[in-house]
Amino acid sequence: MPQIFDFHCTNPDCAFEMPSGWGYYMYAIADDGERIHCPHPGEMGRARDVIGEDASQEEIDRRTGFNTYCFCIHCEAQVDLDLDRDEKACPECQSNAVKTIDGLVDEQCPVCGEGTFVAEDTGAIA
Repeated sequence: MPQIFDFHCTNPDCAFEMPSGWGYYMYAIADDGERIHCPHPGEMGRARDVIGEDASQEEIDRRTGFNTYCFCIHCEAQVDLDLDRDEKACPECQSNAVKTIDGLVDEQCPVCGEGTFVAEDTGAIA
């Protein structure tokens, strides 16, 4: 079972944080093309709700994926990208200066420049 982490800057004066969890999540693509978050546990049940209970495995494979939490160094937008399907570019400003949440960990905070961005183990597992 994976550990759950809180992702944040160590500088007490900096409020920069990113979503807690593993750093990514499963989604299913609705009929209109929208990516619907499928939370754990029960992600496959939620995916079948979105795609259809009678969907083939091929259809499920085609219409599910994993979004990774990312951060644009250029415009400071937090964005979710499927690294297997999406261009690694910011959808807000089109910059290629995008880092995954894992790529930020143990680095200087990209917001304040004073703290370190860390993944703090919450002690919880999923």
